[in-house]
Amino acid sequence: MTRRFLLLVILCGIFYSNSQAQMVRTLYQMFQADSVKTIHLEISDIYEIYTWAGNSVLIETTIKLGNGSKEILDFLIKNGRYDVALDSTSQEEIRLYTKMPDRNKNKLKTPAGEVTEIPEAKIFVPDSFIWTEDKKTLTRKE
Repeated sequence: MTRRFLLLVILCGIFYSNSQAQMVRTLYQMFQADSVKTIHLEISDIYEIYTWAGNSVLIETTIKLGNGSKEILDFLIKNGRYDVALDSTSQEEIRLYTKMPDRNKNKLKTPAGEVTEIPEAKIFVPDSFIWTEDKKTLTRKE
């Protein structure tokens, strides 16, 4: 009797830990900023801005997916759910924006429950840029 109970407790622990697993993946996107003087950011995710010695903008997005599987995360990434795109109004001004900003409206559901997505980005910009307090506009130092 105690062996069966112990086996049941172990199996429940295994299934509980598997159901609580969180998928994590990091994506990288790079955009040239050679002659750009102004960058407008329209990023839907939580993000921080850092400077670096490069001459391009690097966006490192870490996605944490709960109640999902590797296959679901692969599917979301493949379909561009976390992609950032570049729109240039001129050679001196660009806009970086999230391609799918309304992710919260398109929630995914599985038998385990609603899939939770937590995308967080680190945006590395050339050290010749400064940004506004709201972190939406970056301008090149003169």
